[in-house]
Amino acid sequence: MKCEEVEIKMIDYLDNNLEENDRQLIEKHLETCERCLDEFRDIQQVLNLISKEETIKPDESLRINFYHMLNSEIKKSEGRKTVSYNEPVTRWYDISRYRVAAAIALIICGTCLGIFVHSELSFRYASNELKQLHSEVTDLKKTTMFTMLKGESSSDRIQAVSYAGGLDKADENVIQVLISTLNSDKNVNVRMAAAYALSKFADQRSVSDSLVRSLSIQNDPILQVTLINILAERKEKSALRTIQEIISNKSTLKEVRAVAENSLRVLI
Repeated sequence: MKCEEVEIKMIDYLDNNLEENDRQLIEKHLETCERCLDEFRDIQQVLNLISKEETIKPDESLRINFYHMLNSEIKKSEGRKTVSYNEPVTRWYDISRYRVAAAIALIICGTCLGIFVHSELSFRYASNELKQLHSEVTDLKKTTMFTMLKGESSSDRIQAVSYAGGLDKADENVIQVLISTLNSDKNVNVRMAAAYALSKFADQRSVSDSLVRSLSIQNDPILQVTLINILAERKEKSALRTIQEIISNKSTLKEVRAVAENSLRVLI
């Protein structure tokens, strides 16, 4: 198996989507080809970074416990007997034991209200603290990304792009840096990582258009396959013309042409 064929099938190999014969051929090739082995390690790093997600949720146990207690008290009060209008009515506050009970009830209600207000304020404070922390982490990721993308190490640049892919939202500066990386970085695996990072924000028209334009200028087969799969998965019909041009281009590898032809059936 040639290096070009191995590169095209590398992602399917990592996803265990190849037949056993192809897997053995790739593994045999990797044993003797240092260049493809480096490519394999870089792609594996990209996929590992893409798969990482973090979710932070505030603890609402105080709120839940309060409402649970309140609901129990409501049910108890609904089960109490009402006073009949045919019976002589005695003012409850004239009976000493009821005065004591009322005082206790007021204390309990005051305590519960205090707990609720305190827990509510604590919850809001914690929520604001989390939002502020999240904002600071986002800014740190952006700063780190811009710095690392200027480095010589392709692994550092892949890590930098992964920071962008981990953002909930990307501003125009981040988007433009990712597009520039996708189209001009000297390492194909860094460009591929940028493509995956951009795919997360492809709901924005400018991003999806940039992915289509990038496909039209990419010559590396593995990056062509990556972009075609991203656009087909998103059912991006604006990519039809570019994909058809890739199919009709005589210099296109047959493996890339096969992926492009399959994507047409999805998009048409």
